[in-house]
Amino acid sequence: MTIEPVTELGNGGALRLPRARVVPLSAPPSSYTAAVERYLTGAGIAESSARIYRISLTT
Repeated sequence: MTIEPVTELGNGGALRLPRARVVPLSAPPSSYTAAVERYLTGAGIAESSARIYRISLTT
C-alpha cells in the first residue's frame, strides 16, 4: 500500500489513502467456525498466526 502526498491543498498538504477493497460474499457461512475459516483464509496472514487467531476466535 502506498500513501501519496497531496500538495494542491496548500499549507501542510494531506495524505491520500487508498480505498478499501470490497469483496462480496458469495453466501453467508453456515456456522461461526466456517466464518472464522473464511476470514482467516482471506486475511493473508502466516499460517502460524492464523492458528493462534483460530484458537482465540473459536474459544
